Order: sequence, then C-alpha cells, then structure tokens
Amino acid sequence: MTLRRLGGALAGIALLATATVAAPGQASTAVDAQIARDLRGPAASSTLGPDTTIHVADADSGASIFSRAADARQIPASTMKVVTAATALHTLGADHRFITRVVRGDTRNAIIIVGGGDPLLTTSDLDRLALRTSRALERQGVAGPVRLYVDDYLFPAPTPAQGWAPGDSPTYAAAVRPLGIVGQYSSDTVSSAVSAFAAALRARGVTVSYAGRAIAPDNAPEIASFDSHRLSKAVDLMLLVSENNVAEILFRHVALARGYPATWSSSSSAAGEALRELGIETTRLRLVDGSGLSGSNRLTARTLTDLLDLVVDGEHPELASIMTGMPVAGRTGTLTYRFASPPASCAKDEVFAKTGSLTGVSTLAGLTRGADGEWKSFAVMVNSAPSYGNLRLAIDTIAATVHGCA
Repeated sequence: MTLRRLGGALAGIALLATATVAAPGQASTAVDAQIARDLRGPAASSTLGPDTTIHVADADSGASIFSRAADARQIPASTMKVVTAATALHTLGADHRFITRVVRGDTRNAIIIVGGGDPLLTTSDLDRLALRTSRALERQGVAGPVRLYVDDYLFPAPTPAQGWAPGDSPTYAAAVRPLGIVGQYSSDTVSSAVSAFAAALRARGVTVSYAGRAIAPDNAPEIASFDSHRLSKAVDLMLLVSENNVAEILFRHVALARGYPATWSSSSSAAGEALRELGIETTRLRLVDGSGLSGSNRLTARTLTDLLDLVVDGEHPELASIMTGMPVAGRTGTLTYRFASPPASCAKDEVFAKTGSLTGVSTLAGLTRGADGEWKSFAVMVNSAPSYGNLRLAIDTIAATVHGCA
C-alpha cells in the first residue's frame, strides 16, 4: 500500500475554515455524496466549538467523503489507543502470548519470578503459576525455605510520560512495570503481584520469603511458566474499557519487538516505524504515550480514519481485533451510555468506535456501515471544548449521520 499523503489544511489555517465536501469522483457512491451533504449541519454545530476536526472516508477505497480541517494536529486523548492497537497487532501478531516465568536462582532454594509484561495477568493466573511452581519444586526434591526474587528489568524504571499531569500516575495509569495485576493502579504494581504469588505458594505448603530484585541469568533453568493471554485479548480489553495500563505495556512491547529499549522515546520511534509500514504518514504526528493520557500527543482525524480503513480492507487480518474490541454504540464498554438520545439514538448497535476524553478534549473514531451497506470510517476530534453539556450528543450525531439515520 502506498503512503496516504497528508494534504489540505496546514497548521496555520484556522479550524473554522469551511468544511470540505468530497468533489465528484471522490465520493464513490451517491450515498457518500448524501452523507457529505447531511454532515454540513451537524459538523457546523456551535456545540463542537471552533477547535474541532472531522474526517469521514469510504473505508474500502480510502476516498474522502467529508473533511473539516482533517489534517490539523489535535490532542487525541484515548483514540490514541487505536494507534497502539494497530502498531502492536502489526508488530507482534494477534496470537502473540505474554510469558511470566519462574526460573532457578543462584542456589537450589532460590527462585526468580520474571515479569514478561503480561498486561492481563490476574491473581488467579499467579495462583496457577504458583501451583505449577510448587509441583516442580516437589519433583525436584527442593525442601526447606525458598527465597523468592523478582526480575522486573524488562522495562526501565517507571517515569511519567511527558504531558502527564501531576497525579495522573497512579490515578489513571499505574507505574509501567513488566509485572503487575490487571486493573490495579498503584506506584508499585510489582510488589502486589509478588505478594500474591508468594501467598499462593504458601497456600500450597511452600515456605517462602521475599529476597528482593535480581536479574535472571539467560541460561537459568525454567521451573514453571504461564502464557495463556494472547495479544488480541489485551487489545479487546484496552479498547473496550479504555484500559490505560494495558496500552502503556503494549507501547513498550512494540519497542522491544523492534529492537528498541522500552523507553518512552524509543517506544514512540517504534510506533512510528510500525505506522509507516502500514502505509500511514507520520510526519505531522507526535506519539508520546500509548494510552492517550498525555496532552502532548498529536494525531490528525485523517490519520485515524486511514488506520480504521485498514481494519476492514481485507488486506490486514492481523488488525481484526480492533473491530472486535471497539465499543458498540449504546451497548458495550465506554459507549454503553452513549447514543441514548435522538438524533443519535437511531445508530445504537450500529457504530463501533473508540472514545477519548481529557480536560477540554472529547474525541470519537470508529466505523459504521452507510446506507449502502459499505463501511465508512470517521473521526471527530474536539479540542478546547466550550462545554460538555451536549458535546457528546453532538459528536454521536455526526457518527449517526455517517450511518445514514440521523
């Protein structure tokens, strides 16, 4: 696929510039042309405010249907997770599994739990790992107290991303470490996971004491492992409920898989590399984190629709989890209570989209079938929101208009 070049509005062009309706030949069907006409009213709503960008495209051809400053750089909030999902799936593959291992330490009675960056690890998973570990130790004739170490060196020591507000971590994103329990937001996720693992060992009769951190030797004999979670399931959870911890872990896995260290800057470079392989122009983008929590991220509405086009174009089956993971209008995840009022309620169950929200920012990017039954991609990015009164309804109405019912 050739790069989809960013064109149209330059950074200095005011976002209030007249919206662009697809010219003859751009809109592939009469339905697309009707969508463009119908969007003129909702896209000009004063509720959206002046700092709003919109892009709608035919997902099969990528042809632009409607554009309002679609190439202007905006804060994406959690629609950044669409980028993280795409780069992770493209780089690692949907069936990639995350491995948490227990290996032998420097003596027979020393074991090391090695964090493999499993973003879906639960206390039940650690319990199963403890069961396998206790059985292996028994088979190997290990008796007496066991010293437990943790290797959490897969990722560098956690720091907040540029653009995270004070208090964002651990309130909205835990300190990013390669060992933790899904859904736990704390500054030390490793301690919680190690404590749960040690408690599970004790419940199985193993006398164990925590001895601190250690680097597992490359050739350390493996005692037990747990690898039941696939990347596709991590993407599903991340998109459905906008799970920031999952996003930041995947952001680092993309870097590691591409030979980069798992730092913020290298993870950004790796994500950009993956996007370019997918044919996405990255010149105007700024990828600071994986979750969209940073106010320093910058995407364009066209970037989001270009990515979403790939999800349904038939040429990128590895991206299918994006479609299955996105919330359904009025039904699941962060869209459960959206599309509840007219004129947007007509699109309940028909829009699949990722939400985004930060102070002064509200975004929505997704897919829906038009009146012709063909997939249409859309992205609405409101920055400097004038108020939140009816803002989400105004955004949802744009999506419903693309579907053809508003």
